Amino acid sequence: MFSLKLSATHIVGGEMTYQYLGANQYEIKLKLYIDCFNGNPGAIAQDLYANIVIFEGDSGKYLPSLCQSVLRDAPIRVSKTNYNCIKISPNACVDAYEYVQVVTLPPIKGGYYLSFQRCCRNNTIVNIINPISTGENIWTKVNDTTNIGYNSSPEFNNLPPNFLCTNAPLVFDHSATDADGDSLVYEFFQPYTGATSPDPRPECNEYEEPPFTQIQFESGYSFFNAIPSLPSVSLNKSTGELKITPTLPGQFVVGIVVKEFRKGVMIGYTQRDYQFNVQDCVFETTSAFINPSVNCNREVYFTNNSQNADAYRWEFGDTTTLGDTSNLTNTYYRYPKAGTYLVKLKAYKGNCIDSIAKQVTVFDRIKFNLPKDTALCNGATIRLQPDTFYYKAAYLWSTSEFDSVITVNQAGQYWLYVTIGDCSTFDTVNIVVDNLVLDLLKDTLTCDPETFDLNAVLRLSGRFNALSWQSDVMKIPDDYKDSFLRINKKGTYYVSGINANNCPFSDTVIIEGVDISQQFRTPNVFTPNGDKLNDYFPAEKASYTYNLQVFDRWGVQVHDAKNIPWSAAGFSSGIYYYFIEMEACGFENQLHGVIHVIK
Repeated sequence: MFSLKLSATHIVGGEMTYQYLGANQYEIKLKLYIDCFNGNPGAIAQDLYANIVIFEGDSGKYLPSLCQSVLRDAPIRVSKTNYNCIKISPNACVDAYEYVQVVTLPPIKGGYYLSFQRCCRNNTIVNIINPISTGENIWTKVNDTTNIGYNSSPEFNNLPPNFLCTNAPLVFDHSATDADGDSLVYEFFQPYTGATSPDPRPECNEYEEPPFTQIQFESGYSFFNAIPSLPSVSLNKSTGELKITPTLPGQFVVGIVVKEFRKGVMIGYTQRDYQFNVQDCVFETTSAFINPSVNCNREVYFTNNSQNADAYRWEFGDTTTLGDTSNLTNTYYRYPKAGTYLVKLKAYKGNCIDSIAKQVTVFDRIKFNLPKDTALCNGATIRLQPDTFYYKAAYLWSTSEFDSVITVNQAGQYWLYVTIGDCSTFDTVNIVVDNLVLDLLKDTLTCDPETFDLNAVLRLSGRFNALSWQSDVMKIPDDYKDSFLRINKKGTYYVSGINANNCPFSDTVIIEGVDISQQFRTPNVFTPNGDKLNDYFPAEKASYTYNLQVFDRWGVQVHDAKNIPWSAAGFSSGIYYYFIEMEACGFENQLHGVIHVIK
């Protein structure tokens, strides 16, 4: 019987751990789970000894001197029934065997790999490709102690369930304990394959060297979705609590790893590769209920999915009252405030009681507001988004977009529907195109007859929120924010700002001087004889400001004054030459010529 190497279809899983004993010695423990109902007795007997092989962690080199053939201990029957009120138990039997050896592992760079490899898995496995030719590699790693110190790996506290029941919720404690008190994190992982169908029980020197090869899942399955379940399988990262309600019978390979962290660094792990057997079970009674995944208005409607029960008791987890119970089959409860509550349902069938507890989260009414109606500046876009964001919500805009935020550049009414589960609400916003007109207006330009200065007022017509004035001829204070501006110089004036719709605007006006060129005409003869007629040049009182220079025939300057006419006093009759610069009301002129003085 032992001359042939029989395939290991009797093995349904395993894990490998180690404990540090001191003086570089480690106790290595291989735990194999054996199908004692369908397993081949010859194959089970053949695994009386297991080859545990050790590789260098840095190079992956096989260390032949450390390979040992280890004798197993007596089996431990996995007999615990993890369900209440089972009337007829499925045909399932799992034995747990332990192989224990002590080995000396001096510190080396990269540590060590510990491996047990066996082929092949059951052909009836549903979720992996070609299971009859896919083996198992149950391994772990002793990490380099240089930086982390010596370490013992975490060990799972409970044997895995020997069977699962379809459509029956199961909460299983998959936690572990670490001898060093390191932090533990639980995850699903993709198991590994080892050995081959031609050589299902290889010798030590025939083992696959690291890095090892992982199994391949069938389409639709993955390491985090290895068993069909409704709701989906969940594994609490902090506690290791496994929740599952299988929907299909069959055999499924699942990998669960517990990682240990020391000072924020992962220093080790224990991997459990296990074949879960899912069967249709017969229960005296089963407690189960469903409720909407999202419960709005603090209201929850519970649907009782229990089976073969005669009576029920609901406890809704509302700690503010003693009246949060019900004996109805299907029921309803309104909570005093939003939050998460632990709801329990007990189902009774004679002396059999089954119970289930689930956390239920309730929300207040979905509430949000879109921005107030607003104007869209010409050529601009605007972002529309609700003032409250719901992570699990579905968003639908009138534009057929599904994001929580959209950008628009057209006028119109836009609406948004927000839906969470069976709850929904909506809001609208009106967008108009900015049509506010702001014009820079000017008064009629006048000229002061005394000072010859311009006088005008520029006025901004329209509604605005902010403005700023500028000019190329006047200094306008930065804090001047009035809607009118008095000016006394010709030139270009600018105004800009934000209108009442919060859109930018600007306008420009050009102010020209008053054309009084006719006033700049000068006489070519004047008679300073005291008769009060034509006694001054250019005039006794001119309608402009000026600067006058007069020269005689020999080029001698006889007059140079600003705004003072020449009376020719002390000078004889004759011909004189003049140069005059004139300005009035923003208009300038320069003249020169000959003036005849006649006395």
